[in-house]
Amino acid sequence: MAKIIALFNNKGGVSKTTTTFHLGWKLAELGYKTLMIDTDPQCNLTGLCLNADKENKLTQFYEANNYNIKSALSPVLNNEMRPLEATTCYEFEHNENLFLLP
Repeated sequence: MAKIIALFNNKGGVSKTTTTFHLGWKLAELGYKTLMIDTDPQCNLTGLCLNADKENKLTQFYEANNYNIKSALSPVLNNEMRPLEATTCYEFEHNENLFLLP
């Protein structure tokens, strides 16, 4: 049975991103298949996972990779009459149970 943990708070700077990253990493280390989904428009979780700064690596990542939540939902966002398709998640080199949907 899949379990879902969601972290949400309107206030900024309360450690949502850091908590999500460390909780996800630890659950994956313990053997649980773990998917982190970065729905923050600032993409801070993705930047943290990729160890990327916003001006360089993060922009290059999004330009080079089409697997992200926006691309996955593009048929809905663009009012296209086609079914949604599964997307590829980012896989972590040193943690085989951890995945990220940027």
